[in-house]
Amino acid sequence: MDRDTRTIRVVPLKLTLNYQFPEFEKVNQIEIDAEYAYVSCTVVEEPEMIPRQFIGVDRNTTGHVAVAANPDTGKIEKLGKKALHTHRKYSAIRKRLQKQGEFRKLKAINDRESRIVKDLNHKISRKLVDMAKDQDAALVFEDLNGIRKTRKQNRSFKYALHSWSFYQLQQFVEYKAKLLGVPVLYIDPAYTSQDCSWCGVRGQRRGKEFKCPVCGHVDHADVNAAFNIALRQKGMVDRVQKEMYTMGALIPHDAMLEECLSNVRTPRL
Repeated sequence: MDRDTRTIRVVPLKLTLNYQFPEFEKVNQIEIDAEYAYVSCTVVEEPEMIPRQFIGVDRNTTGHVAVAANPDTGKIEKLGKKALHTHRKYSAIRKRLQKQGEFRKLKAINDRESRIVKDLNHKISRKLVDMAKDQDAALVFEDLNGIRKTRKQNRSFKYALHSWSFYQLQQFVEYKAKLLGVPVLYIDPAYTSQDCSWCGVRGQRRGKEFKCPVCGHVDHADVNAAFNIALRQKGMVDRVQKEMYTMGALIPHDAMLEECLSNVRTPRL
């Protein structure tokens, strides 16, 4: 390999490949088919940073793949709006082909939608990880293991959970974050979409709208949930810090965060 020209030469095949992926230690294996070269290499991981902020990511959204919110900055990102349009488009095509008896074409349509889904999840995961890296923040998700069996679902949520590669996005975020040293954390999902992100009281969610009967806060329901996800993790860190100060343990901020984060489930790759 030549790092200056960013090329890899496969000597037995007299083949030169240009690469754009991040810096790596060595090439382990290359597999080649008629169209692509699949390069496996060893990449150096950055040490996991100690986050100063937390970005909550809600995946149980209506109309988007994910909504991200940072309570410290107030910044909100709604990602993957074209997901629902893509699903409806290919769902209509599948129904038409089934009526026409064109069953052979169904597989090609499913494969095409799957490629679009994968590409979109790659772009969304990259956006989320870059946001966290730029803001010195950890990404906080709801721990949704087993939710298929335990949660009563409306149609839009059932589609997001079963049809839009619900966990594929999580997997992409985890490995991209690991390469950049961004922590990925998970919290209990109970009531994140029903509690008010301003006062914490149980509110009312109707479709895309959330309204608090106590403080009067009105917000997009998914944005409110994303703020709650981040605030729940932030609140846990604050409680640990307060307890340690009460006990007289005046420890540095970084050490306090390490102590808190050690009790949170993190992904294993």
